[in-house]
Amino acid sequence: MQRVDYNRYSVEKGRSRRRAKSFSKTSKVLILLAVFISIFVGFRIITMEADVSLTTTFVLPDGVSLENVGKNIKNVKWAAAVDGKVVAGNDKDKVQATASTTKMILALAVLEKKPIKNGEKGETITITKEMYDKYGWYLSHNGSNSRVKVNEKISEYDALVSIMLVSSNNMADSLAIWAFGSISEYRKYATEMLKKWGIKDTVIGEKDASGYDEGTVSTASDLAKIGYIAMKNSVLAEIVGKQTADVPVAGKLTNTNKLLGKSGISGIKTGYIGDPSGYCIVSAYKDGEHIITVSLLDANTRDDSFEKNLAIVKDLQGELVEIEMIKRGDEIGYYDAWWIEKVPIKTEEGFSEINYKGLDEKIEVDDSELKIMLGEKEYIVVLNVPDFPRQPNLLQRFLHVFGWEK
Repeated sequence: MQRVDYNRYSVEKGRSRRRAKSFSKTSKVLILLAVFISIFVGFRIITMEADVSLTTTFVLPDGVSLENVGKNIKNVKWAAAVDGKVVAGNDKDKVQATASTTKMILALAVLEKKPIKNGEKGETITITKEMYDKYGWYLSHNGSNSRVKVNEKISEYDALVSIMLVSSNNMADSLAIWAFGSISEYRKYATEMLKKWGIKDTVIGEKDASGYDEGTVSTASDLAKIGYIAMKNSVLAEIVGKQTADVPVAGKLTNTNKLLGKSGISGIKTGYIGDPSGYCIVSAYKDGEHIITVSLLDANTRDDSFEKNLAIVKDLQGELVEIEMIKRGDEIGYYDAWWIEKVPIKTEEGFSEINYKGLDEKIEVDDSELKIMLGEKEYIVVLNVPDFPRQPNLLQRFLHVFGWEK
């Protein structure tokens, strides 16, 4: 019979138990470590930054300088505006009498109070004794006028034609009385209207609505802005572009603006009341969808006012030319992220536009279009963006935890 060494058996059994316990502890540690790592990696995968960045590299071309516009124009006050924004001039907000150029304000006030559409004549005005007396007064004071008679019927449209073509002072006052009840009520209305437009340096005189009163003052800058507003009104723009027109009683009227048709000029108004105003003119022309206005005050003669205004217009037309703002296929930026190569963004189309220094500019880009703001005008350019993964896949996320990038 074999003899069992119980002491040795006990020792071996103890060692085995200790090894089992040690292995159990190591396994637990490894399991806990694996769980911790898994949780950490999972948490990093879930919470890691996975945003695509958009970088815009497109810059608008420099706008043209207008510093040479009107550099040879002396001894007058003038200002030029593009779409109502003054871009050049020398008046430095010097206030002076503006004579009949003020009739732009009257015409706009009347059309705001009693609007008419293109092709319409508007309401009918009956010439009263008060209105007829205005005619007599201006006639005796050598003020520009148009013949009327008591109980004459004239349309709102024809009355506007009279004040804008031949600068009829009596018809201007008659329009104000008809539309607003009195000159003083017109003055209140026009003052609030100018305030609404942000026109700050123009004052409507107390005596009349025609501009004959030298108490009606403005600046070349304000008149250039008002001229833009006038030319935006389709009815008024059509009227001031007429060379001649026939109205009741007064008959055929010939526009006092001798610049009509020259260099594309299509309006707007002349004026003169002697030394307080000198000879004045506000002209306008269109360049595409843009309205460019030039106001000039205090010229020595009528011809001088025409020549200098036309010279400024020609200067502008030489400088304010279309610039290729962006071409088709231009790269305007790119998308980038840690899991992709840079994705270029290119234009599907281009466009040209006039651009000058000082014009407010703003650029915005999204997935499908480039939005460009030039002043008050907005342009949309369609973009070509190739397809690319907007989010990393699971493998990329896992590898990125350990420092991998594209």
